[in-house]
Amino acid sequence: MKAGLMSYRPLRLMHPYLFALIGALLLQAGCAGNLVRPKVPSVIVVPSPDKDQTGSYTLDKYAQDLKEYTADLKKTDAVSGADAVKLRDKMVYSIAAEVDYAFYDYETKLFLNEAQFHVGADFLQLGLAAASTVSIGARGKTILGALLTGVTGMNLSIDKNYFRQQTVQAIASSMEANRDQIKTTILKQLADPDTTKYPFAAARADLIRYFFAGTLSGGLQKLAQTAATDAQGAKSDLTTQQVKTVAKFTQGDVDCAKAYSAALATIDSTSLPKFIAFLKEMKVTIADDAKQADVVSAVKSQGRKAEDDAASRAQFCAALQKTTVIPSTTAKE
Repeated sequence: MKAGLMSYRPLRLMHPYLFALIGALLLQAGCAGNLVRPKVPSVIVVPSPDKDQTGSYTLDKYAQDLKEYTADLKKTDAVSGADAVKLRDKMVYSIAAEVDYAFYDYETKLFLNEAQFHVGADFLQLGLAAASTVSIGARGKTILGALLTGVTGMNLSIDKNYFRQQTVQAIASSMEANRDQIKTTILKQLADPDTTKYPFAAARADLIRYFFAGTLSGGLQKLAQTAATDAQGAKSDLTTQQVKTVAKFTQGDVDCAKAYSAALATIDSTSLPKFIAFLKEMKVTIADDAKQADVVSAVKSQGRKAEDDAASRAQFCAALQKTTVIPSTTAKE
């Protein structure tokens, strides 16, 4: 019996550490409560605390507006048509306001819930690691080590499966960018007073897309689409540049480059004046008695510039021929 009691002594010794860990978690939860958000004004809070439902577009109001809008569409006079446009715009703006409130409320909670979970998981991991260190018995160390592994694995699993290893900030930015894009489309369409071109049914479809663009899945999907588009664009640009690089040099350009390289490789006191004359022809400031090393450096600089486009190469080769650095028969097509 005594031996049995002794076997649980390490677990009894851990009680103070477990209580301290629980206290730290409660403290963390209390601190997080102060980080939620400012108090929402009554005119926009949903549901509204006022009897008049200010700041809240209820289902009854929506049904009444939709009924009047449908009735106005059946009429052909100009007054009814203008009323239909006003009702369409009212419903769209009212629903968009409700969607905006729901999104920003969701965005705040998403950030805080994710932060609270990670802070709590960090506390658990630190507490379990500390308890495992100070634990006397081998069995207690084993249990605590297994719990630590489980908490760490759960933390990684949530990041991988729910957030796809993306930060909440990146997902929120993606959601807002997607929402802004859809809302811009809606506002542009509302500028048209013709309800036959942009009826409320079409606006409602866009509003549904607007709502789901502000969800976790919508943000992750937009991130993936953006990454794929950027990758495809970069690949297309690279392919275009490679095609341009291969196709932009003519046979005359190649012959000119070969003759220029051979002349530069054998530059001496006899040919140095020709290269100085070439630089002056290219509007480069150079002294008549410039050193060979300075001349070579300036000539190579002009050669690098000639690689940019066909016009620069034509000017480069023409100046080489004019100053007899290379034979005048070079650089023909």
